[in-house]
Amino acid sequence: MDREMLLHELHPSVVHLPLALLPTAAVADLIVVMTGDRAWAKVGRRLWVVGAGSAVLAGVAGLAASQEVRLEAPRARDMTFVHGAGNAVITLGALGLMAWRLGRAPTVTTTVLGLGACAFALYTASLGGKMVYEQGIGINPMPGQAPQGTLKGPLLLSREAPAALVRDAGRGLAWLWGRARALRSRGEPLATGATGLGPGDALPPAYVRA
Repeated sequence: MDREMLLHELHPSVVHLPLALLPTAAVADLIVVMTGDRAWAKVGRRLWVVGAGSAVLAGVAGLAASQEVRLEAPRARDMTFVHGAGNAVITLGALGLMAWRLGRAPTVTTTVLGLGACAFALYTASLGGKMVYEQGIGINPMPGQAPQGTLKGPLLLSREAPAALVRDAGRGLAWLWGRARALRSRGEPLATGATGLGPGDALPPAYVRA
């Protein structure tokens, strides 16, 4: 049945923009480094601007979404933390490369950094998929007793959405920072399987719909 989009669904809707634009920008820079083609240098510069901007939008939406979904299981909570922290590093890197490219041509070093960031983005993107399809994070039809799901935030196009986006993004950033401090200073390790690199823990059978 058709329904209107909820605010927490903005992140998965816009995250494909940086996932497409940033690798394209990095490849454009690679072409410049290999051929010296100035036309591609201009293309790459513009792509870094648009790609970094879209990464900021996706990041803000993701921070907000982290506060609009249920994350009761430690593995789901820490998987969300690793996903968010990784994407924050990628976004900061994209902004740094954008700033460089606004006034300079790409170098071998900046090109390698850009390609490396894009490779890392493949990991965080796959982790996002595991969060949804393995853990059920943000899925609206999940039963109310399930440890993951959604908190049913405001509609994306409602009057409440802009304020909720800013408020929840701020809370998400504070949560991300707090979890990072806990890992470093209080020695609270990541939950088993939070990196998504080990055996996948599917939802318990009681939560799987027939």
